[in-house]
Amino acid sequence: MWIQCIAALVLLCSARAEFVSYPKLGIKIAKGFNVTLFANPNIASDVYSMTIDPEGSVVISSRGYIKRLIDEDGDGIAEKDLLLRQSSSGAMGMLYVDKRTLLASEGGKFNRYIDEDGDGIFENGPELIGRFGGGEHGIHGIRKDKKGRIYLIGGNDAKFSGHEDLKQYRGIEGGGIIRYTPELEEPILICHGFRNPYDFDFNSEGQIYTYDSDCEREFLLPWYSPTRLYRVEDRAHHGWRLPGYKRGWKRPDYYFDSVKPLVNVGRGSPTGVMVYKHTAFPEYYHDAVFYCDWTFGKVFMTSTSTNSIGAEFPSSEVFLESMGTNGFAPTDIELAPDGSVYLSVGGRGTTGSVYKISAINIPEKPKAITIKNSIYEGYRNLNSQNNSEFSYDRSMALARHLDRTLINSKLEERLKVLRSLMKSLGDWNLAKPSLESLTGYELSFSEIFDEENHDLIQLSRNSSRALLHSLHHEERLEAARMVAMLKDPNPISLRLMLSFFSPDSSPEDDFHYLTCISCLPIKLDEGNNELLASAILSLDKKLGGKQVRGKQNYIDRLNEVIKELAKRGSLYDALIKNDLLVKPNHIGIVNSFPESYRDLVALKFFESLKDANNDQWNNDIITLLSSVDYKRTHPIFRELAKDPLLSKTCIIELAKMPIDQDRSLFVSGLGSADKNFQKICIRALSEIGPSRELNELLALFRMSDSKLSLPLISKLLGREANKEESIDWLKDNYPKIAESIISEQKNINIDWNQLFSKVDWSQGDEKRGRIIFSQRACESCHLSTNALGPDLSGVAKRLSPNDLFHSIANPNDNVPPAYRATAFTMKDGTKKVGRIAFYSADGVIVRTGPEKTIRLDEKDIANQKDWTTSIMPEGLLIGLTETQLADLYWYIKTL
Repeated sequence: MWIQCIAALVLLCSARAEFVSYPKLGIKIAKGFNVTLFANPNIASDVYSMTIDPEGSVVISSRGYIKRLIDEDGDGIAEKDLLLRQSSSGAMGMLYVDKRTLLASEGGKFNRYIDEDGDGIFENGPELIGRFGGGEHGIHGIRKDKKGRIYLIGGNDAKFSGHEDLKQYRGIEGGGIIRYTPELEEPILICHGFRNPYDFDFNSEGQIYTYDSDCEREFLLPWYSPTRLYRVEDRAHHGWRLPGYKRGWKRPDYYFDSVKPLVNVGRGSPTGVMVYKHTAFPEYYHDAVFYCDWTFGKVFMTSTSTNSIGAEFPSSEVFLESMGTNGFAPTDIELAPDGSVYLSVGGRGTTGSVYKISAINIPEKPKAITIKNSIYEGYRNLNSQNNSEFSYDRSMALARHLDRTLINSKLEERLKVLRSLMKSLGDWNLAKPSLESLTGYELSFSEIFDEENHDLIQLSRNSSRALLHSLHHEERLEAARMVAMLKDPNPISLRLMLSFFSPDSSPEDDFHYLTCISCLPIKLDEGNNELLASAILSLDKKLGGKQVRGKQNYIDRLNEVIKELAKRGSLYDALIKNDLLVKPNHIGIVNSFPESYRDLVALKFFESLKDANNDQWNNDIITLLSSVDYKRTHPIFRELAKDPLLSKTCIIELAKMPIDQDRSLFVSGLGSADKNFQKICIRALSEIGPSRELNELLALFRMSDSKLSLPLISKLLGREANKEESIDWLKDNYPKIAESIISEQKNINIDWNQLFSKVDWSQGDEKRGRIIFSQRACESCHLSTNALGPDLSGVAKRLSPNDLFHSIANPNDNVPPAYRATAFTMKDGTKKVGRIAFYSADGVIVRTGPEKTIRLDEKDIANQKDWTTSIMPEGLLIGLTETQLADLYWYIKTL
């Protein structure tokens, strides 16, 4: 065994030791391989999926097309393309069954194309095999086993559950894999419990491998599950239970009723998967699975064959990744007959291309590795995974079994019985949790709390409480969960869980135990609250501040737990007394404090920060201090307003009590792209009275929205004036200013291609770029705790500068559904517009701005309509120079 361990380490180290860079392609790859651009963006635009036809040609698809790429002269570069069929939605997965038959998953439709005359083109429309769910979480990849049977994989919105062809599988949860006969009949379910795997493949032993996605907004929470590589198990649940992209709650890897991933990889967006069943690559890569991450522009590799030492010590190795400024978002990966590998990029309007990867030293007579028959039989039927109703006898039998296993049974047996009892009592409350953070800490059945079941709950509580003494990490976690679900009032449970907090305990475990304690019906004394306050305020240091990054639910969920804990004692007082409270990253916590505490919290922050350097301030702190006497805060805000990153928030606060000393600050706000901010500055200038100072006149008359500027201009003129009259007045009194204003062309027909081609993207100043990022209001929508826009982490790796800045200049061109606005018409006639943050059983939570969230009751909504336009405003790049564009890009690269 030691020899195997050493051999594995040698293999892993040698594989990871060195990369070779291809600067012109913006790629680096493991040493020993060559990468070339097989098809450029002109013929391979925004590629969604790819397959290899029986002749060895590359076939790709995206919105609008399915096409074959043609290398006419055999030089390894495709010179032209041939349209095989138009595809309105684009195929998310494709497979050639034979020379004349192509299968494709398009917009939720599982289609079969037939080439009737053998010319390689599909003249007729497809035959519909099955209609499923489409979109990013719908049906995707298609594969064929040695017997010619067809496999289709789908995400958690593929709608396999309840499908008319899959009626015998009432218990499907999440995404899954289904199999058809070679004649594309009689589909059966192979497995389920995925979130959103795009692709899969067989290794030579007939085993399926797939790469499943995470719920990024749940990152760092105890129930977060990273992207993960699975060796798919037959007739098994792989842990994911819910539809959609907004909620997580995957079963932990150690649950007996969930398949453990082969490798937990990390954050990302899984796409293409391929097992290398060929000998043209070095032996180390034979039968290895290659899998793509779209978000961070990487291709990973893991050994799979039982003949490989690496398969006994599975790890996720980076095989290829992006570098420099070239956009690289891999979407699919396929093995060619000669042993080379094709890799497509694209998705969501990004630059498309196809790359070819070959080994530098190819052995003589390389050949395909023979594949064995598939090992999968599939389900005959599948009932619900959960008990539909409470059974006292079943639950009591399990509770007694657990009580008997406490001392003599093995850990695995105890965990299995504890989990079985949990399921018997109702399992996690996925459907209607009292709070989202308590979903995995409440039972979905309430019968155990009935008086007639007193003996059952007592036995269950006693056994679960006893397991809190366990030295095993996972057993202790689940015992605490069960104690929380059973609402144990015994102070021993509280004492034990409080003892689990320490400087060395993980933040995920701390959050877990905080949540468990919040479920206990126990009064918390002063000492308890002090311990809880320290545990809560230590999370920031343990997490390194990562919990406050955009697009994460961490602070929202933590605030829910804090609110529950505060019902049982004076936790808010303990938090305020704790010296760790005054930190910028705790603003999200203190903002949820009851109103009666806000002034006290604000004063504590002010006293601590009044003499602090600018780098200790942020916009949220400034907003918090709005309740402190303005005579104390405004001199500080006035000074902080010199910092471009804090200026806007300071000006908003100063505008509440405007004085002439701050006139120049209010004038500077007139040029903002934020109309609400413009209104605030106009109101402040109106209150202190307009002036005829040069900069103020220029700013006022340059405003594009005359509805905002005309009232102040009229006040300046001493009479009401329309736009033409105001310009005439300016001509008469300030002709040079009027000439400058009139000659300025409204910059609405900019040739962005020409402008971007002049930018030297290789040079820029990230510090200046950060200022531009803040001034253009990007920060509030992308980096704030409750960001409206998408997380920009890794965006510069997967998008070229041109693609990235085109998406900023034209925000409505390709808007992902998750970031489209929704308009709600209420029954009282009012309208609410924003981005849906969360659906609950009784309504919907909508984000109407970076710092504002509203809750709409279902009973009050008359109708809702989704918009196809972006919440992001147009014109954010107008007026920036080539140098400023490069600076902005260099800052975005750091995200």
